Amino acid sequence: MRLQYPVSFLKLLLTGFALVALPPALALLGAFFSLDQLGQRSAEAISRATLITRDSRALSEHITGLERLARQQLVLNDQAGIDAYARRRSALLESTARLAPHAEGLAISDELGRLQSEEQVAWQVLQASDLSAVDQQTVIRQFGAMNERAGRIVAQADASIEKDIATLHANAAGARQSLLWQLWAVLPVGVLLIIGTLLLIRRPVRQLEAGIRRLGEGNFDEGIRVDGPRDFVALGQRLDWLRQRLRELDEQKTRLLHHVSHELKTPLTALQEGSALLSDKVTGPLNADQSEVVRILRSNCQRLRQLIENLLDYSSIRFQPSSLRREPLALDEVIAQVLEDQKLALGARGISIDPQQTPLQLLADREKLRVALDNLLSNAIKYSPENGRITIRSRAEHARGGSPRAVVEIIDQGPGIPAELAPSMFEPFVQGPAPSGSPVKGSGLGLAIVREYIGAQGGDVSLQPNHPQGTCARIRLPLVNHPSS
Repeated sequence: MRLQYPVSFLKLLLTGFALVALPPALALLGAFFSLDQLGQRSAEAISRATLITRDSRALSEHITGLERLARQQLVLNDQAGIDAYARRRSALLESTARLAPHAEGLAISDELGRLQSEEQVAWQVLQASDLSAVDQQTVIRQFGAMNERAGRIVAQADASIEKDIATLHANAAGARQSLLWQLWAVLPVGVLLIIGTLLLIRRPVRQLEAGIRRLGEGNFDEGIRVDGPRDFVALGQRLDWLRQRLRELDEQKTRLLHHVSHELKTPLTALQEGSALLSDKVTGPLNADQSEVVRILRSNCQRLRQLIENLLDYSSIRFQPSSLRREPLALDEVIAQVLEDQKLALGARGISIDPQQTPLQLLADREKLRVALDNLLSNAIKYSPENGRITIRSRAEHARGGSPRAVVEIIDQGPGIPAELAPSMFEPFVQGPAPSGSPVKGSGLGLAIVREYIGAQGGDVSLQPNHPQGTCARIRLPLVNHPSS
């Protein structure tokens, strides 16, 4: 079953927030009702305890007061005593009436009923006009029993209140335990909902990220598809449209470069062959000026061919990167091959080489490394003065906390590159000041090709000022199998 996303990213976020907030909200709602019920029970228990305590103690006080009035009446036997007793008796009856609703819960129904009966007997005796000694004993005996019953009622009321307090403590502990269990249940559910929401959001974002990365790497063949909210899907469709458009432009560029290459190389080959025939004096002898013109023609034909090949090479590595062919190789052998290839150029300008090399082993693409070194050496030859010297230095570098690296430096004695221009020299079609005496400007792609080739192998390249003059082109590459590493 395919997961159905909300129609927009905003609704997805809102849905995620709502799902994450739902368990805590339910837990808070449950806690609110639990505490509300506990509060209501506590209020009821406190109110009941207050009434029972007040009325039970008032009952005992009224009986004590009635006993005092009864004893006075036994002595005085007058109407004023009867009236005072009647008023106090009314207060006693009110207290018993208030205790009556709680009598069953307090288990004092029998005691309260007997107390009322005993008080009724005493009241009837006291109302007689002539009280005998027997009546007096009866009244005193009734009040003694009434005091004992009042004491038992107070004790029973206190025990009931303590029981209610214990019940409240138990209810509070139960509510606390319930809240704790709800907390433990909410935490994992909330974490799972958060993780699920993040996964839902992360999936289309990662698909977009992967599509953009493929576009940046020049992979225009694999389509871009994004699952998720409608706006993410629309964004993925626009990216796929961009991919198709870039692929069309790349194909047009490739066709254009191939066409330009063919159209330029065909007349260029004819010019090279013609200048070679003239140089070989096939058409007849040449004077000194004519020989110089032929030499310039041949030199510029070779230069134009190199510019065309640089353009094609950079286009290939920039937009259609090929797989590296890494192999173990000796760095000094690659440098020796580059020097051999540039032997004629070095001899033509009388430039000497000062080798300062350490035998190092690399795991690299031999041809790409050779092309990079060849471009750097060509630049050094071009900018070096006549009969100058170029230093080629190789060594191992051990960075603190990092892996060992091989460092190759090609140092010329030319005018040097201003420090503020050095970082931009590796950008395509950016050129430094033209060397003096050079009739043809470069394409501005040589250093860009060097950066692409070296960067593809995990290295870096930079231009440093050399003192007192010149430029130091420095390459760093991962080093393997070095004895000191």
